[in-house]
Amino acid sequence: MKMKPLFPGLLILTLAACASPSPREAVHKQAVIDYDRLAADADAFARQNVKQLVSTTQAFYSILRRWPRTFQELGRFVTDTREPLDLTVFNELDFATLKDGSVQIYYDVNCSRFDTKEFQFPKAGTVNVKPN
Repeated sequence: MKMKPLFPGLLILTLAACASPSPREAVHKQAVIDYDRLAADADAFARQNVKQLVSTTQAFYSILRRWPRTFQELGRFVTDTREPLDLTVFNELDFATLKDGSVQIYYDVNCSRFDTKEFQFPKAGTVNVKPN
């Protein structure tokens, strides 16, 4: 009786076992996908609100012929003119008029709605705005 070698069968089983991800790898891969999705959503949210902030700041300048000085002053302008800017989206806004006549705005967008126990997405930065 001739015996068949076991090596090809073992090789196929080993390759099949190595090809499928372990449960730990699958969980990690899903966590990366979740993080990327939440980060993209937070980026889009912040970008859209900063875009509206720039537009509202330019409207402030075109009507009052000067830049806002404080968060509260911009808030009164938004209320009075019914600009479509949701100020509750911002944790902080600071304005600095520059020598070239533009204004630099420091913003901190409240992206806590995208935060999870594992991930936080702070979105703070500056943007320079020129008159229209």
